[in-house]
Amino acid sequence: MNMTFSACLCMIILSMFPFVLQLGTPVNIITTPPLVYAQSCVNSSSTTLKPLLNTGGLYIFHPTNERSMGQEKICSTPRAQLIIINHFNNTGCSTGCLSASNSTITVLGNNPKPIAFKVSTRDTTVTLGPGHYTVDEPRLSVFYGQVLAPDCSGIISADASPSAAKKCIIINSYSNNVQTWLDKINNIKIQFGYSPPYPFVGNVTQLNFKVSSANTSKDLDLTHIHIAVIKNVTANFNNSNTINNKNYFVTFDNLTASHGIFSLKYQFLQEGAHQVIIKIAARDSEVALASFDIPILLPE
Repeated sequence: MNMTFSACLCMIILSMFPFVLQLGTPVNIITTPPLVYAQSCVNSSSTTLKPLLNTGGLYIFHPTNERSMGQEKICSTPRAQLIIINHFNNTGCSTGCLSASNSTITVLGNNPKPIAFKVSTRDTTVTLGPGHYTVDEPRLSVFYGQVLAPDCSGIISADASPSAAKKCIIINSYSNNVQTWLDKINNIKIQFGYSPPYPFVGNVTQLNFKVSSANTSKDLDLTHIHIAVIKNVTANFNNSNTINNKNYFVTFDNLTASHGIFSLKYQFLQEGAHQVIIKIAARDSEVALASFDIPILLPE
């Protein structure tokens, strides 16, 4: 076949099938050295790339974040540090006192590690990703007040340096206003406390109770609870109509308890010394009565 005929044949084929050249392009042999694409992770402290191909020491990477043809890209997200300090103040506590080892703390946030743990006397460092977070520690006793520092919740930034770490301080303090009533005949101990430690008129006050065995401190299974609050006992005792005037009494019935522990919220509307009377019935035990005092102050 002469050159003139071959050239004419090629021109005829290309004019009839113009796409043949386009389809044939990917199978051309690359004779130049392969390109190496530089790539980094956005907001990431480190990057790991597995190459597509190694040709004589030259590596080919795909310039996108997609995994393709065996390529794997791993971007590690920067971690922040949260230091948690759990403190128990047992001043005034003689029996049933708690410590940091009794509690379990949970951290909710962006992949916290660890997410839940028991703490000791030392500080605990939790690492987590940037964003919203919350530290939670369930109250173990109604007679311990709990205060959490502002940094126990909020937004944390992606800065792993120790100087940028946030510090969550949890303080659990034994309530010094706990009153104890012993029923030696029935071997029952009833404890009473309230929070806040200085109740004011108009504020909601939580009345806390715990019923247990007097000699073993074992929680009792209560079958009936009845509470009466006598308003302003000081004024009522000077009034001969105290017993007959129902306006001086507020009663609560059909309360339930878990392991002998129960609480009641009440809003005191008068200042002065109030009296809380409780009547309980425990399983396999006689009925027990107890009386406690609670002072109510006027707000400043």
